[in-house]
Amino acid sequence: MVTSRYIITVVTVVLGGSAQFYSYGVVNPAQVVITDWINSTYATRYSTPLTLTASNFIWSFVVSSIAIGAIIGASLTRVIGERFGRRNGLIINGIANVFGALFELFAKPLHSPEMLIAGRFIFGINMGLTSGLVPMYLMEITPMRYRGPAGTLHQVAVAFSDWFSLLIGLPEVLGGEKLWPYAFAFPGVPALALVCILPFCPESPKYTLGKIGNREKALRDIKLLSGESSANQMFESIIREIALDRSGSGTFHELFTRKDLRVPLVVSILVMIAQQFTGCTAVFAYSTDMFLNAKLDPSLARYSTLAIGIVYFLFACTSPYLIEKVGRRPLSLFQLTSCLFALILLSLFTYLQNYLMMEWASYGTIFALILYMCVYGVGSPIPWIIASELFTQQFRATAVTVSVFVAWTFAFLISTSYLPFQQLVGVSFSYLPFIVVISISIVFMYILLPETRDRPIPEIVSEVHHRTASLSAGRPWEASRPASRQEMQRLLDSIDRRVYNSSESVFEEP
Repeated sequence: MVTSRYIITVVTVVLGGSAQFYSYGVVNPAQVVITDWINSTYATRYSTPLTLTASNFIWSFVVSSIAIGAIIGASLTRVIGERFGRRNGLIINGIANVFGALFELFAKPLHSPEMLIAGRFIFGINMGLTSGLVPMYLMEITPMRYRGPAGTLHQVAVAFSDWFSLLIGLPEVLGGEKLWPYAFAFPGVPALALVCILPFCPESPKYTLGKIGNREKALRDIKLLSGESSANQMFESIIREIALDRSGSGTFHELFTRKDLRVPLVVSILVMIAQQFTGCTAVFAYSTDMFLNAKLDPSLARYSTLAIGIVYFLFACTSPYLIEKVGRRPLSLFQLTSCLFALILLSLFTYLQNYLMMEWASYGTIFALILYMCVYGVGSPIPWIIASELFTQQFRATAVTVSVFVAWTFAFLISTSYLPFQQLVGVSFSYLPFIVVISISIVFMYILLPETRDRPIPEIVSEVHHRTASLSAGRPWEASRPASRQEMQRLLDSIDRRVYNSSESVFEEP
């Protein structure tokens, strides 16, 4: 059971935070207009036109500044989330976003491409923080039975913002010569709404209880989120989870050196790497070029990119249902395997079209691209919630910081290196690195990834211990088998699990 306060909180966070990924794609349809403005601005300022090299260099800064900012923002997730709290961290992030929007809005009137780059850099920091704070906050304020669907809402909003940015950025909408500053500054509107509404929403009870130790406020916030009837049950489960955290301080050094955290850390990093090597960054960035290579008219190619963005969003909308009906592990393996199949088809059809001159293969390319968007969408939220489910409160912010940092770093590396690599080896062979890495990832994910659906943290931890023991013993084939009842009890005993009740204090220093 959830309350109206919970729904308002979720909607505010999703629209004011997750939807900020709009900024990543809005530059694509407006590229020609922006580059013309940059060239004319510098020609007026320095009384000489820019060379093609200088123009491309400045444009690369406009595009890549958001990814560089995202890497920095991701690395700040633990600091912001632990020092200020999940909710307050999002409010601070929203304030920064409003300032970034003002930079975008006044860049053209002030004839300053530098302000445009600075604004996108701020948006990037916002996106990096959002990637970690939003899924973590949503899953910490949600009762366990709704935890999976709540975590997927972040990626559903990202999918919405992807196609919405393509729509708003069209020259026929707000991407024209006069209105493009409004298209670029648009994220400031939902960010401002978040800044105004979120202070009246509860902080994460897990943060309040585990980090601050304020039992009364945590219980009061739980009642605001889940109602009186289920508040005590949720409070008890939070206490039991926090009780497991008393042995560590949650630092990066502990995360990387403790043996019992090694497998969950590897899994949380691996799912992010696997996600990036599905080719999503390249497909989203260069889908219009793919349609052009399929011999579509430029205008039709632009609208086709918008259409597949809508397809991606529609299939991402099914993920909250599928992630609970099917489970995280099966859905993740299905997504990776299906993306692998779609990438093989893309490679095959582009080879037939470009090297064997089979014109009918262009239809196969379009089919493979649509298939890719469908299967990628259904499992895209999983990597962003796995770290929050594999780690207890003490290490959650640290683990999320690492996994999100890895995701944005690989996104930046792939997006900047894909086009030169494609020009070197050709379109057909440019998918081979994705095919190889994703094939290896499927094998490791099958062995290492536990199912986390409707399972409390102690039970997930015990399965991770079982998988670790199987790998350490040189029997990886046993890692995916359920542990026996005796072995499960031994693992639970090994983590010194105690039974706590809502009246017992676990926060006093010994």
